[in-house]
Amino acid sequence: MKNLEFFRRVSIGRYIDRDSPVHRLSPLGKYLWLLALIVPASLVRSALMLAIIAASALALALLARIKPGYLLKGFLPVLPLLGIAMAFQLIFTASGDQSPVLVTLGPITVTLREVGSIAALALRFLAMMLSLGLFTSVITEGDTARGIEDLLAPLSYVGFPAHALALAVAVAFRFIPIVAGELESVVKAQAARGSDFGAGKGGPIRKARAYLPLIVPVTIRALERAEMLAEAMEARCYRPKGRSRYVVHASGTLDTVARLGAIAYCAVLLIAAGRVAW
Repeated sequence: MKNLEFFRRVSIGRYIDRDSPVHRLSPLGKYLWLLALIVPASLVRSALMLAIIAASALALALLARIKPGYLLKGFLPVLPLLGIAMAFQLIFTASGDQSPVLVTLGPITVTLREVGSIAALALRFLAMMLSLGLFTSVITEGDTARGIEDLLAPLSYVGFPAHALALAVAVAFRFIPIVAGELESVVKAQAARGSDFGAGKGGPIRKARAYLPLIVPVTIRALERAEMLAEAMEARCYRPKGRSRYVVHASGTLDTVARLGAIAYCAVLLIAAGRVAW
């Protein structure tokens, strides 16, 4: 049953209360740093730049007094899917690949370009998981919604539903550990009936196929949770318009420096990514 403990390994969506400079930032400052890490990780292709982004996320985790090992645990559940993506990368070779061949396995050839693409894919996954895990570890559920609302506040003057979108994002982050807990319950129930989840038999492809039948029951449970949440909000007469704030975050010197630093960090990475090919 040890390999079936999904909830313990999910680092995304779980707030960790610490007294650190990162925790004391306003929600808007935290969102700017999230975008400063996620946007370059989504756009750059250089494995070196992706490694720098992952290292930056780990450095911020240390500044926030969060153990890097806790964030790295969130990378473990996606390893089977990452292995399948790497296998497809090797099978479907890009046309016009003239890079040196490193290994030949029957009809499959592993070139230097494919190794670089696989390394970039793994580092991209790692950088995004670390960034999201760090962000949800230093921000509360309420601040998650307030940060989105502050980020999109200028668009609200033209009729953009900033508060409704902020609430949707906050609920999405909150549902990540809930869905992981539901998956853990379903897997343990199937394992009690004789399924070999977590038994260590077979390769990663067989293990990934074993989890495919669980998509339907886990999705149904997640939809039931969402329906219960909607009914609870409706019963409390929730309305997105005309709402006031219970908590107001003041912007100090530290928060201003953090916001400017996030913008500068993102700009430097995007500029440097255009000059680095590997």
